[in-house]
Amino acid sequence: MDMRPDPFVPPAPVPRTVPPSRLEIIRTILRNPLELWGEPSYTLPWIKTRFFRDSTIIVNDPGLIKYVLVDNASNYRMSDIRQLVLRPILRDGLLTAEGQVWKRSRKAVAPVFTPRHAKGFAGQMLRQSELYAEKYDGGGSFDIATDMTELTFAILADTLFSGEIASSSDNFADEVNALLHRMGRVDPMDLMRAPSWVPRVTRIGGQKILDQFRNMVHKTMDLRLE
Repeated sequence: MDMRPDPFVPPAPVPRTVPPSRLEIIRTILRNPLELWGEPSYTLPWIKTRFFRDSTIIVNDPGLIKYVLVDNASNYRMSDIRQLVLRPILRDGLLTAEGQVWKRSRKAVAPVFTPRHAKGFAGQMLRQSELYAEKYDGGGSFDIATDMTELTFAILADTLFSGEIASSSDNFADEVNALLHRMGRVDPMDLMRAPSWVPRVTRIGGQKILDQFRNMVHKTMDLRLE
């Protein structure tokens, strides 16, 4: 008899096999947008869908990803809903910028992520991972989502900022979760394409948290200039 335990399978949304109704789409987006994608979104090289009068292209094939995001980026634009959610947080960052602004942003950060430069981060990433793994030596239960957020922060701080990030507290993961909970969700006003100046009920109180992050960025910049 095989006495080996069944392998652990973490909880995850089950990909849909039947397209959802319009009402179900809205309810799902407000709850967890990841549950919206069906099996073709994960298995086909690419698919084209329509959502609230918008055409959306989902690309999985590596060659097509490069074609869309790099070689022929000017022919594609980001979703209005995506921009309404992310722009208040990231402004004209690399994940939200388009056109010439995107080209300038990409050109500015490209040298940091060249293969030769990125390979030099391996030692720092290994060191931070080993240091963080020591917390598990005593056993116990841990929230892996929180731990991975904290480890990612430690690696980014060490590799890109030489450890000089002016965090406002010792619990960066809680700050990130609070920001995403308040500012990172789709609001009904986003689905209606309401202008950005229209208040979003789901983001009430989020500006204070966002201001904390921007203050951290400004303080980090000041540290780097000293």
